[in-house]
Amino acid sequence: ATPDAWQEEVLEAFPHHQRIAMPASKGPGKTCTMAWLAWNFILTNEYSNIAMTSISGANLQDGLWKELAKWHSRSPLLQHLFEVQATRVICKEAPKTWFMTARTWQKTASAEEQAATLAGFHADYVLFLLDETGGMPSAVMASAEAALSSGKEMKLVQAGNTSHRE
Repeated sequence: ATPDAWQEEVLEAFPHHQRIAMPASKGPGKTCTMAWLAWNFILTNEYSNIAMTSISGANLQDGLWKELAKWHSRSPLLQHLFEVQATRVICKEAPKTWFMTARTWQKTASAEEQAATLAGFHADYVLFLLDETGGMPSAVMASAEAALSSGKEMKLVQAGNTSHRE
């Protein structure tokens, strides 16, 4: 794949910044960029944990999760090291401690329940990927922000259309 110029900027900035936001309209490649970042992070950080969420479970499955599976299917290395499951990507060597996971919340969830969506990640290397953050409850973002203070390398990448807010 050949990244667009703005995608190259994000890919180059990722190792040097704890937080990255990609505001853009529909269609420029935000989801693809997030998938590339996820695969990079999990490949370069042993026993890393990646949590991802979106404005709905369907949006997560049909967008970012599908994009992860696409790049997995194109890479013999990724296929050898990782298995893509319904809601997790696991490292075959350490499936319980080296993974990506899809997290969602019920539409009727309280702010406390929404915040719990990204709670409980304790690892040296953690990446949170938040897709469609313009429509995401603020409690989810606050939970991710709070987790950035521990670990060796903690990162937050968010993407979304800026035309609407919660």
